[in-house]
Amino acid sequence: MFLATLILNGFVLGSILLLASLGLTLIYGVGRVVNFAHGALFSLGAMAAIWFTAIGFSYWGALLLTLITVGVLGVAIDWTLLARIRNRQMVDSLLLTFGIALLITGVLYESGGRDIHVLLPPEFLSGTASVFGIPLPEYRLFVMVFSIALTLILLIVLKKTRWGLRVRAANDNAEMAACLSIDRDALMRSVVGVSAALVAIAGAAAAPIFNAYAIVGNKILILAFMTVILGGLGSLKGAIVAAFIVGMVIVFGEAYSGGQGGLLILFILVMAMLLWWPRGFFGEGREE
Repeated sequence: MFLATLILNGFVLGSILLLASLGLTLIYGVGRVVNFAHGALFSLGAMAAIWFTAIGFSYWGALLLTLITVGVLGVAIDWTLLARIRNRQMVDSLLLTFGIALLITGVLYESGGRDIHVLLPPEFLSGTASVFGIPLPEYRLFVMVFSIALTLILLIVLKKTRWGLRVRAANDNAEMAACLSIDRDALMRSVVGVSAALVAIAGAAAAPIFNAYAIVGNKILILAFMTVILGGLGSLKGAIVAAFIVGMVIVFGEAYSGGQGGLLILFILVMAMLLWWPRGFFGEGREE
């Protein structure tokens, strides 16, 4: 039973990382932006869910409003800030997004984020379900299924729509995409918006598990970057596989080695990947 619980927690953490890392992968693939504000947006998503439920919205309404609100904020961030450094060195985007992260975190601190807030899941998901005779929390199963479903929707959109075709073209070859008259600025605004919405909904869905406070996304940011590196920079397929590997490594590492043992194991794995397989599991990533 203990092993089954660890596996479930690994999949749950992996599914949360899945949404966060896909957003990072899209932004980097299309715009070559290293987004250090991603963790702060995760925290914002968690806190937004708390705020929306506090003013009377249901859990589901809070999820939807968080998705829309933070997605629009992502578009605004790109339009007002990131677009100004579109053609500069990658280090400029790193420094700018780090500053954005500090700004968002500061706002969250002043808006109640100093305290830990608990978001209760819907009552019908607050019990346990029996899987192969093992009792497992229903809400954690829901988070896993919900995250995988959103990922499948994103992949279908990327494969079947004109927007998805443009994203894939810019991800594969930015210069060729420009030659095909793809509006890079408009595409990046949409990509940053989608990325912000994904990580925010991950934060909101994870709030009943991790709680909500101003810096709850800090560890998620580190793990999401590790996921992107393991999967290969710009590789969506690699990010999907790496998210669940990272989830399992963290959960099992902390369970059997204690403390930050899982994170230490993950860092060793990432260093090995950078040395011997810098393009990720499937060899699709970029070497910058």
